[in-house]
Amino acid sequence: MKLFVKNLTHVDLSYFDAQRGLLGESWQTDIVLAGKLNDESMICDFSIVKKQIKKWLDEHIDHMLAIPAEYAGTTLTPLANDRVSFQFDHSKETPNDHRRFQCDAPTQAICVLPMNDITPDAAAKWVESQILDLLPAELEAVSVRFFPEKIDGAEYQYSHGLKKHAGNCQRIAHGHRSTVEIYADGVRNDVMEQDWATRWNDIYLGTQDDLDKIIEENGRQYHGFRYTSQQGLFELVIDSNQVYMLDCDTTVESLSAHIADVLAEENPGVHIEAHGFEGIGKGAISEKIKART
Repeated sequence: MKLFVKNLTHVDLSYFDAQRGLLGESWQTDIVLAGKLNDESMICDFSIVKKQIKKWLDEHIDHMLAIPAEYAGTTLTPLANDRVSFQFDHSKETPNDHRRFQCDAPTQAICVLPMNDITPDAAAKWVESQILDLLPAELEAVSVRFFPEKIDGAEYQYSHGLKKHAGNCQRIAHGHRSTVEIYADGVRNDVMEQDWATRWNDIYLGTQDDLDKIIEENGRQYHGFRYTSQQGLFELVIDSNQVYMLDCDTTVESLSAHIADVLAEENPGVHIEAHGFEGIGKGAISEKIKART
C-alpha cells in the first residue's frame, strides 16, 4: 500500500554546475510512502510524516548552496568557527577553462551532495537515503521527486543573498528558478519578458553595498562579495560575467521595481507593470511610466 503527497513543499536553492557555474533553482516536491496497514487501517499518521519530511528538507537543502562533492574540480576546506570553504577549479576537467568560484560560509549554508552532477533525480535519491531511518518504523520505503515548475513563457535562474533577512534567505548563495510577467499599457509583452530572461540568464544578483573587491586573475575578472549576517560571515568570489549589480537589496519587491524602472526608462510613455517572481507562485508587482520628453 502506498500514500502520496503532491506538492508537499517547494525547495529553493542554488547549486553548482561545472559548465554553467552557480545556478538558482526551485523544485516542487512530491513524495510517495510505502508500508503495511496498521490497526487503524492506515500506513502512518500522514500529518506527522509530512511535517517531518518538510522539516528535514528545510534544514538540509532548502535555501542552501548544493555542491557536487565528487566532481574533480571541487575542493572543500573546513574553516574556523564552524565555517567551510567551497572552491571550484574548472581547469581540472577543462584545461583551457581558467574560471574559478569560491564560497566561504557557515557550514549550515552548504549542502554537500555525494555526486558528480547535481540533477533533480540525483538529489531526490540522496534525500531518500537520508530520511527513511527518520520516519516511523512501519514505513518500508519513501520515494521523493524533485521537479521544476512547468513554465510556458520566459524564465531565468538567479542566485542572491539577503543579509538583512532573519531567516535562511540571508545566505549569500541561494536562489530560484522564476518566470516573469511584463505588461506594456495593459497588454502582456512576451518580447520584453524574453529579453529580461536573457539579461538574467544564470545570473548572480549582487548588491552594491556587499561588493568587497574586483579581482583580475589569468585574464578574467571576478566580483568578490562579503557580508556578516545573523548566521555569520559570508564571502563569495564569482566570475564577473555572471553578475548583475544593483544599488538595492535583492528582495523580490526591489527586483520587480528594478525591472519596471529599467523598462520604463527604455520605453518612454509606456505604462510598465512588472510581475517579478521569487521561485514558484509568489512574487511582487511594480508599475512605472516615464513621461515622453
